[in-house]
Amino acid sequence: MTQAEREPDESDQGYWAWFGFWAELVMFGLLAIAGGYFASHGGGSGDYATGLVLGVAAIALAFLRLKRRFDGAPTRWDRVLLVDDTRNLVLVIAVFTALGLAGLFVAAGSEEGSLHVAGVALFATSGLIVFLSLKNVFDNLDRRG
Repeated sequence: MTQAEREPDESDQGYWAWFGFWAELVMFGLLAIAGGYFASHGGGSGDYATGLVLGVAAIALAFLRLKRRFDGAPTRWDRVLLVDDTRNLVLVIAVFTALGLAGLFVAAGSEEGSLHVAGVALFATSGLIVFLSLKNVFDNLDRRG
């Protein structure tokens, strides 16, 4: 076997899992710092609230990932954020449609600035989560047969 054809051994997979875990925590830390910076230095309408939400959400996600790691639960993102069955899919679509519409109303209420951008980002993220959840549910239905 050549070097390119060999399967990664257990130590290679353990190293990349360890590196990925710490890379996620560093990313969440940087997002929390960025949220605090924008909350304290922003002069536009909604800068404080947007920065604060970014910082708190980053810290909450970091603690959620840390808890799942210590609990031994699967740490793949699709297993954490997306639903697997149609019963929960209906709830996800309803909740994220409401969040997306709220984001559009927030964006429409402020003509420019970070609050406008945050509203559009909330709408786009909500739509992305709905479509990824739809794909995940139908992929699981296809795998089950």
